Amino acid sequence: MVREPGHGDRVADEGPDDRQRRPLSHGVSWSFVNTLVTKIAGMIITIFVVRIVSPYDFGVFAVALVVYVIVSALCELGLSSCIARRDVELADAASVVTALSMLSSFTLATAMFFASAPIAAALGAPEAQTAIQILAIPILLSSFTAVSSAILVRDYRQGRLFAATAIAFIPSNAVLIILALHGDGALAFAWSRVVGVVIAGAVVISGTRPWYAPRWNSVQAARVLKFGLPLAGANFLNYMLLNADAAFIAALAGPALLGIYTLAFSIASWSTSILGGTINSVAMPAFSALRRDPEQLSAALLRWSRMLALAALPVSALTVALSAEIVEVLYGAKWSAAAPVLAILAVYGGIFVVTLLLSNLLVGIGRTGRVFLIQAVWLLALLPAIAAGVAVLGVLGAAIAHVVVIVVVVIPMYLWALKPVLDSVPLVLGRAVGAPVLAASLAAGTAYLAVASLEGHLLRLVVGGTLGLAVYLVAALPMMRSYLPAGVLARLSLYLAFHGWVLRGLQGKWAKS
Repeated sequence: MVREPGHGDRVADEGPDDRQRRPLSHGVSWSFVNTLVTKIAGMIITIFVVRIVSPYDFGVFAVALVVYVIVSALCELGLSSCIARRDVELADAASVVTALSMLSSFTLATAMFFASAPIAAALGAPEAQTAIQILAIPILLSSFTAVSSAILVRDYRQGRLFAATAIAFIPSNAVLIILALHGDGALAFAWSRVVGVVIAGAVVISGTRPWYAPRWNSVQAARVLKFGLPLAGANFLNYMLLNADAAFIAALAGPALLGIYTLAFSIASWSTSILGGTINSVAMPAFSALRRDPEQLSAALLRWSRMLALAALPVSALTVALSAEIVEVLYGAKWSAAAPVLAILAVYGGIFVVTLLLSNLLVGIGRTGRVFLIQAVWLLALLPAIAAGVAVLGVLGAAIAHVVVIVVVVIPMYLWALKPVLDSVPLVLGRAVGAPVLAASLAAGTAYLAVASLEGHLLRLVVGGTLGLAVYLVAALPMMRSYLPAGVLARLSLYLAFHGWVLRGLQGKWAKS
């Protein structure tokens, strides 16, 4: 028997694998709670604010956000991921990373501020200049939290990151709502982001000790940059991928249509953003710890892929089936043009989350160069596809271009990149996502057919969503047993299945009346 102070008696029968899983499981749980709570809360705030602002103002902010996201990707230089890797000595790298981060953030924030006018004009929204200048502030401040945030990720202390996000949520969104109500439009979103970054950064820094002051070491800098620069290039290309469509739409169609498209992309990214936050916070360190054991690495990929498919695919499928109802009920009739775009982008979101996992796998095993190559080819294929799509079908064409490129180009490239390490990746992914795809498709078909004869967007959304979810849970129940307690699953599926049958009976009465 081993006695641990404050924890009573416990049998010391844990092996090293068990001890490793505890912090990993803790990190997964906190990361998921963090992303789930903050994303849902953010969605609620966005629904409220988007009903206040016009599509034009929302599009102007989207232009500024494109610039901010791309510059922040450049600024990071892959340094945070270097610190987050558990096979890197923290004491050797942290101070150099702080110095490099400060240098890059100051340089790029200054360039972003003074180049804001020509950038905004080139993107078809000169009104975005001031918002771009405001968003240069969090770029400058990011260097102070880069190492601290990465240490929290490395140590699976996602609870602290959740606390930082939660504490910053209320003041940042209070600023957003107050400025939006006063008609400040795009500036409301920009100042809200600044307030959030300042407060969250203070909480993160206060939760990590020591704070590593900047110090230069040429040897360490070379090592850090050797790992980080390919990853930074890949991240930059990734954000270019995510924002190339916005740049084309703003330049060719104007901020108003960009606002419509941005809203559709935001809704389609709900499941991706929630799960993506968990993947980026936990998966890469976990894969890194297993990099020398192909068998365990393959098992981890199977488990992660199945878990992501079970969570993301029903959301994507039901969004496709109920896109018009989602837009009308949540955002109002002035945003109805976003519905067909949303239906296409929901398919893209379900596929994208798989590529995000494969990207983290490559980074975790140290193949950042291949990640960069994939992102480069992805961008080269996507740019002409989006240009052609926007020219022919407008914002709907941009959405279709995303789906075609990720299926035809990107997924095959990831399979090629992983073949030297895990030649069974196609088989693993097929086993992981095949059954969830069928279950999600069945749920979407049920939801679509169930509401075909109903009137009223709210009624259609409630009936279709409830029936679709019930059908999915029943179909996916055997696959969920290893991820959630069996008792919870049994009670939940039985309740929703019964509720679905009740709604079917009510639907028949509504259809006859």
